[in-house]
Amino acid sequence: MFFTPITKMKPVENLVFDLGNVLIDFNPRHAVNKIVADHAEQEFLYTTIFRSAYWKQYDQGLITFDELNKTLTDNHPQYTHQINWTLHNWYKEQPYLPGMFNLVSKLNAAGYPLFLLSNANPSFYTFAPNLDILNLFTGITISSDLKLLKPDKEIYDRFCEIHHLHPDEILFIDDQQKNVDGAIAAGWRAYRFTDACALQYALEEQFHIKL
Repeated sequence: MFFTPITKMKPVENLVFDLGNVLIDFNPRHAVNKIVADHAEQEFLYTTIFRSAYWKQYDQGLITFDELNKTLTDNHPQYTHQINWTLHNWYKEQPYLPGMFNLVSKLNAAGYPLFLLSNANPSFYTFAPNLDILNLFTGITISSDLKLLKPDKEIYDRFCEIHHLHPDEILFIDDQQKNVDGAIAAGWRAYRFTDACALQYALEEQFHIKL
């Protein structure tokens, strides 16, 4: 009788976090709702900007801020002021999600290298200096710098190359299942984030991380 040998999984050595809706509250509706009062217009403006193919191209680094602004305002000239204001202000209300600063601080104190991998556009460099939590991170990579997006496998592979990490020693934390699945396909372990308490429990009980 033959048995398949059990391969012992390597311990988690590095934790890689997504940014929006994991560390901070990414909700551009806060800005949209300040510039227009009508609910239907709020939905239209939010969808037109943040659910558009142009926003995705901006996150991927394929178009510039000026190109994004011009395309959207050319397509919707009646909303030129609202679009321009929103694009310049959407990132100003992004508080930390409850418990996450404390949890990340614990991980840092425990000696775990922390990394960021986010689908983010160049506006990141405008608001990132205000996020003290990022000072606890060893390495930061955003999609627009690589001209790639999660969940494409290539972005996970490039991330490992940039930071000299081994996929089987990484735990990736993201709020979107497609990005979690993408990380797993790249050989990473991954966890879908819901809240800080559930994450801490999983880190300690599932991934045997001591805090």
